[in-house]
Amino acid sequence: MQLSVPVFPKLALMLSITGILTGLALSFWATPRYVSTATMQFSAPLANSTAPDAHRNLNEFLLQLQTEILSRTSLSNVIQDPRLDLYKEERARQPLEDVIETMRNRDIKISPDAPGGAGRDYLPFRVSFAYRDRVKAQQTVQALITRFEEGNLISQRTQARMTHAIASDQIYRLEARIAALENRLGMPSAGHEPDLSSTPLGGIQLGVLDPPSLPVQPAQPNRWVFMATGFGAGIVVALFIAIYRRRLPPIPYPAQTA
Repeated sequence: MQLSVPVFPKLALMLSITGILTGLALSFWATPRYVSTATMQFSAPLANSTAPDAHRNLNEFLLQLQTEILSRTSLSNVIQDPRLDLYKEERARQPLEDVIETMRNRDIKISPDAPGGAGRDYLPFRVSFAYRDRVKAQQTVQALITRFEEGNLISQRTQARMTHAIASDQIYRLEARIAALENRLGMPSAGHEPDLSSTPLGGIQLGVLDPPSLPVQPAQPNRWVFMATGFGAGIVVALFIAIYRRRLPPIPYPAQTA
């Protein structure tokens, strides 16, 4: 075994060009994937905006909502929404559970837009979705935003009900004490009954900083990556052939007699 130096440059050039052309052809054959992205932001309640752990609470709240939105039931509803009808071809040949896993682990990205900043009372984050249809990619991000807003609203209402219940209990106890004092003093009861039905929501606020984008160019496939991979594969194959190429032994000729 020996390296044939004169042959290697020509072989490497030929195979690298072949690899580049093959990679370019495969890039056109691959299904394009468009990525739509939106930016949202959680803000701490005004009463807790100066708390040192406000940012940590916002991160925990984001993880909580993210878990709910990426649950099997939630993503199943998004996929099978008649307005979206996502992964139609995949659902025809795969179980819905596998399609949901692909969507959750590969196509949806939810991440803080600016990590760190533990002293801040706000948390921007991005929601993105990759799909072969650019319009449906944008519509799916909007659907995910709607679920974030619904989840935050449910959380606020739950917190408001708890606050209302605690406040009502405290007020009723105070009224009972006042009534007892008025009874001792011989005063008529004033009947204190404050209206708490209009108690405002005071939970974490959620806003949309940037609406879902409508992608113009596909994020994948990256044709330069395909061509670079083909070029590298051509060089490797050429090197492999040149190193392990065996020269044919010379052909013996019969001796000539005088």
